[in-house]
Amino acid sequence: MDVHCSSCREPWEVWHLCHDAVHETEMTEDEAAVWLELPRSEQLSTHHRDFFAREGWEFGGSLLHVRSCPACPEGAEPESETDAMRAAIVSALGDDLDAIAATFADEGL
Repeated sequence: MDVHCSSCREPWEVWHLCHDAVHETEMTEDEAAVWLELPRSEQLSTHHRDFFAREGWEFGGSLLHVRSCPACPEGAEPESETDAMRAAIVSALGDDLDAIAATFADEGL
């Protein structure tokens, strides 16, 4: 299943975000392996967000709430209504990634 970037609408496969994107950062393979084992609630610490940000990623409260991505044109900003709806869904559903992705798809987000 895909989720879309809030800024450019680029589709991103949930599996890629949760398992592969970390390997496209400057984290070492050992650091990436540790990150993959962290609880979802700890994967978006400031330390880890910095690694993703250097590659063009910005996430909301979940890896599936993609606010900007490497495909975004320079200066792209998240669409505020869509971004707010995604934030509310993530807040309500917590770490249930399947439910988040399905709800985003159901709502056309």
